[in-house]
Amino acid sequence: MNADVRVEADAPIRRDVRLLGAVLGKVIAEQEGDELLEAEERIRLRARDARGTGDVDSVRDSVRMLSPDEQAKVLRAFGLYFQLANIAEQHHRLRRRRQYAAEDQAAPRESLADAFERLADIGDDELRAGVSRLSLELVLTGHPTEATRRTILLAHLRVAELLTALDDAASRAEEEQIENELGEQITILWQTDEVRHGRPRLTDEIRHGLWFFEHSLPAAAERLLAELRARLPDTPSPLSFGTWIGGDMDGNPAAGADSIREALDRARTLALDSYRAEVRELAVGLAMHRSLVE
Repeated sequence: MNADVRVEADAPIRRDVRLLGAVLGKVIAEQEGDELLEAEERIRLRARDARGTGDVDSVRDSVRMLSPDEQAKVLRAFGLYFQLANIAEQHHRLRRRRQYAAEDQAAPRESLADAFERLADIGDDELRAGVSRLSLELVLTGHPTEATRRTILLAHLRVAELLTALDDAASRAEEEQIENELGEQITILWQTDEVRHGRPRLTDEIRHGLWFFEHSLPAAAERLLAELRARLPDTPSPLSFGTWIGGDMDGNPAAGADSIREALDRARTLALDSYRAEVRELAVGLAMHRSLVE
C-alpha cells in the first residue's frame, strides 16, 4: 500500500481520535475548569515537541508546577485519552474489515478469508475434516487485582456504538446529536472512579467475567462461525468457552462449593435469558397475519 492510499485509509481513525480528544477536552473544562485543561495541553504539546528535540526537562518542569491533586487529574486525563484512542483503533479495524468485504478487496491478514485463500489448493472435504478436529477453548480467569468496573465497560461499549453511528450519520444534525451523547459517555468515564478501593469480592469477579459473555463474546463468536460456515457449510463449531472464575480454589482461598454453585447459577440464568431474548426476536419475525400467508 503506497503512502497516499495509507493516508486516505487512515483518515477516518484520525478524525475519530481528534473528535474524541476534543470532546474529552470539553468535558475536562466543564468538570475541572479551563486551568486544568490548559495545564494538560501544555504538557501534551511539550511532550510532543520533546519527541523531536529530546528536551524532556520542559515536560518535567510543567508537571512540577502542578499540585499533587492536579498532577493526578492530568494523569487521569491522559489515561482516559488513550482509552478513547484504543476504542477508536478497534472500531477502525472493524470498519476496514467491512470495507474489504464491501469492495471485494484482498482479505485482511490473519482473517479466516485470508487463511482460506492461502489454503486454496486444499479441497473442501479435507478442510472440513481438519476444522472438525480443532478444539479451541477460551478460558476466562479472574484476578483479585482486576479493577475495571461495569460502568466503565458499558461506557466503552457505548462509545464504540456511537462511532459506528457517526459513520452512518446522514446529516450534520445527526452528527451533533452523536457528539452530544459522546460527551455524556465521556463525562461518565471522567466521573467514575477507575480504581476499586477495596478488594473485590468473589461475587464481583463472577459478575465481571459473565459481563463479557453478555455483551461481547457471543456476538464475536457468531460472526466467526458465520464466516467459517459461509465457506464450509455444516462444519461443527470448533469454539467453546470456559471459566475458572468462582472455582479456582488454588488461586483464591474464598473459592469453594458455594462460589462454584453461584457461578453456575449465574451462568445458567444468563444463558436462559439469552435464549429467551432470541426466541422473542423470532416470535416478532414470525408474527404474520394468517391472511397474508394463506
